[in-house]
Amino acid sequence: MTSLAALIDFDAKFYREENKRLFWLSARGLSDHYFNHGYYEGRMNSALAARENFLRSIESERILEIGPFFSPCFVGKNVEYIDVLDTDSLRERARKLGLNPDGVPNIHYVAKSLSTANITKRYKVVFSSHNIEHQPDLISHLNEVSSKLEDDGIYAMIIPNARYCFDANLPLTKISEVLNAYFERRTIHTVGSLVEHRALTTHNDAGKHWAQQKKTSARYAPINSSRVSAALKEFVDSNGQYIDVHAWQFDPFSFADIIKCLIDLKLINFSKVQCNGPVYGRNEFTVKLFK
Repeated sequence: MTSLAALIDFDAKFYREENKRLFWLSARGLSDHYFNHGYYEGRMNSALAARENFLRSIESERILEIGPFFSPCFVGKNVEYIDVLDTDSLRERARKLGLNPDGVPNIHYVAKSLSTANITKRYKVVFSSHNIEHQPDLISHLNEVSSKLEDDGIYAMIIPNARYCFDANLPLTKISEVLNAYFERRTIHTVGSLVEHRALTTHNDAGKHWAQQKKTSARYAPINSSRVSAALKEFVDSNGQYIDVHAWQFDPFSFADIIKCLIDLKLINFSKVQCNGPVYGRNEFTVKLFK
């Protein structure tokens, strides 16, 4: 069984510098403090735990960014984009949503399911922000991305932390569920995922979620039958078409553990996962998968 300390990329030097009162602890003592206290308090395990530092660490590479919509994380001549709609359609969608259409970049590849199958180029980095949790089949998605990477390439991801976003009332994804989706060759979300996303989610205020965890127990949220009914109707009316919802709920421990298991089982074409812990007040965490 993998230890918790093997799941998060802990930088003892960084942790000591960020937590001056712990300067007297050894590297082992710092690690013990982080995994017993710091992780749950949102203290950063490394500089790369913060989105802004994480992005800077890969910005000079040749990048394929998945799903930029109107706010890409990277711009410049070394970046290409794939999204579910073409440039003009995304700009029209942004206008309808009251967002800035000028932020939509030139989309190089269009794929309704964000599949990279039609891309023949190879990249040093494939990047996605708040995207992987939307993939119906996680294993197939990871292998598809791997095939678009150079031999020493990286899949860099920013992933919503289910404990501090609107998924907070839902259980974390289990490895069995990931395997179910893979062996079913799932291409659309299940009715269960749709019901969870539409009817069982909560608010998306990360600060409130961080405050809530300090309480001895969370309040039970009764089922809203009308929301469930609406979700069921949406599923039936879709006639088997893809509906964009979250399929998976992760925190840093659970995601790293599942990925390590998939690597051990040789079900994904990656050799290593580098996962960072939560950051206080934020609802996401950062990950690099190395080919």
